[in-house]
Amino acid sequence: MKRDYYAILGVATSASAVEIRRAYQRLARQYSPDVNLWEQQARALFEEIGEAYRVLSDPMARALYDRGSGPPSADSVGVTSQARPAGGRRGDDLHVSVQVAFGQAVSGLETEVPVERLSPCITCGATGTARGAIPMPCSHCGGAGTVWRGRVTLESGPCPACAGAGVRVSDPCPPCRGRGVAPSRGTVRVTLPPGIDTGAQFRLPGEGHAGPFGGPRGDLIVIARVHDDPVFTRKGDNLYCEVAVSIIEAVLGARVAVPGVDGELAVAVPPGTQSGQVFRLRGKGMPRLAGGGRGDLYVTVRVRIPRDLDARTQELFRELGRLLPSDRGVPA
Repeated sequence: MKRDYYAILGVATSASAVEIRRAYQRLARQYSPDVNLWEQQARALFEEIGEAYRVLSDPMARALYDRGSGPPSADSVGVTSQARPAGGRRGDDLHVSVQVAFGQAVSGLETEVPVERLSPCITCGATGTARGAIPMPCSHCGGAGTVWRGRVTLESGPCPACAGAGVRVSDPCPPCRGRGVAPSRGTVRVTLPPGIDTGAQFRLPGEGHAGPFGGPRGDLIVIARVHDDPVFTRKGDNLYCEVAVSIIEAVLGARVAVPGVDGELAVAVPPGTQSGQVFRLRGKGMPRLAGGGRGDLYVTVRVRIPRDLDARTQELFRELGRLLPSDRGVPA
């Protein structure tokens, strides 16, 4: 349904440009965000008043409107406003890194992440104006904050005149310098699931920088930085470690203790195990972020060669050498 822009401004259809401008200025002051702060209805009227003024103050747009063609299209005037939600544009996303110990990556964690971000200015109530000053709707976008560009393909973007704010600030608030936002420090509680790895990103909607002039916050992007572990090497969801066994254990077989992320594991080393042989323990690796389950643990056996043998032990090894087949000959 076509809006009655004359009724919105409270002027006759024969009103002059001066009368239209005066009506617009009077209503803009009455419904200014600085006066009504966060009242959504007042903000909607404020933008509606700006839209009506944008059309009726432009001779070409007014002529099209009076003929029943509605507001001008992008093909006729090149730029037209697009309605925007109450407040300014959305704030930027904020990226922060979180240091995670290896054990925390296994179990997951909840932590308070310190953040430095832009928040609504408490001095001016996010209006960007000094106390008592009244922001006026941007004359370029009619208070919409966005404009359409193009003649063949239409694209919307922030108004270049007001940077997407929808208002022009002539008397800026000193603390925020007319932006409606100021730096702040705080913490955000973050939950990281088991199995996270370095570079994993988690998005927290609405926890980023506040938008100017009461605009919604952007998102907080948390990037995990997992510390290396002295025992395990990680490749994806799989873990790799080494375990040392004696010659006797390697020859005769044994049950040996192997480190695991949830505690010590007992592994059966079969007789004749060679140094460098790898054993796979299924489901003993890292928790999988997607699909559930866990990766595997690969254990490499390293056979310890004894040193500083006494005469009796050396003789026993010589005797063993004579008993066992060898392509290297019998020790002297």
